[in-house]
Amino acid sequence: MDRCNQPIIGAADFRDFLSPIFVKELRQGLRANQFVWPFIAVQIGAIICISLEYMGRHVFDGSSPTFFYGLLWVVFGGVLPLTLIGSLQPELAGGRNVELLLMSNLSRWQIVLGKWYVGSVLSGLMLISLIPYWLVRYLVGSVGSIGVELLLMFGIVLINATMNAIVIGASGYRNYVTRVFMIFVSALFAFFTVMGGVRSLFRFATRSLGTGEIIFLVTTGLATMALVVILNLQMGRAKLRLFENPLDPPSTALIVVLIICTPILVGITAGITLGKGGWLMIAILIALGIMIDPGPGRKNRRWAQS
Repeated sequence: MDRCNQPIIGAADFRDFLSPIFVKELRQGLRANQFVWPFIAVQIGAIICISLEYMGRHVFDGSSPTFFYGLLWVVFGGVLPLTLIGSLQPELAGGRNVELLLMSNLSRWQIVLGKWYVGSVLSGLMLISLIPYWLVRYLVGSVGSIGVELLLMFGIVLINATMNAIVIGASGYRNYVTRVFMIFVSALFAFFTVMGGVRSLFRFATRSLGTGEIIFLVTTGLATMALVVILNLQMGRAKLRLFENPLDPPSTALIVVLIICTPILVGITAGITLGKGGWLMIAILIALGIMIDPGPGRKNRRWAQS
């Protein structure tokens, strides 16, 4: 067979292996002002924070406040997620593009997941761009234990992914006041959910945590954050409906109730079972969050086929 007639798979064809929503949102996100200006601002802020830490080492006798991580928590836990506050409105407002997307063999899960993936990827790119500043902090002696630093970075990534899901879930509401209120409520109960699933281990465990307790602590935190992500993406997914039925209750009501009740259920179960029974409740809620499908307009969960 002539090799000239064989198709050549290059970088331009890589987009065919990805979700079309992910490709579209990523192309738009890289050029949007919501990414460009925070990217420039965080670079400037990192330089200022490192300078303050370096000067602080002389003022505080070798130890200085970690301005750098304060900047990261503000940017990746608040500023970048809030840029997604209108992410679902292009599909819901005006001509309701969601109807065209659903008829093009895309599922509602693909739409919300694609937006969540893009938000997390853009945040990851910005975090990678800050590695040189972290190396400068290491050279000037502002970095303590490498393990602690890596855990802090990992925590920032998790918080960012969780907040992205919370903001995307609230972006389905038309009113800005309602969106901000839902973001506040979801973030508040997400905090209580994580604390209910994790804090009980500190309460009932010995003072010196062994390897098993640390692994259990980390996996419980990951599971509770996964639960928060699933519930909030479901809230955004519930808004992507083909039609409204006035006889049906609000599509997001069940999810909002579940978000509010989750920390109570996880906290009570974890408290009764000395911290280790919370895993069962978290697993049940994750399964329920995945299977729940309120409102009309249900489509089969399948990836788009070429």
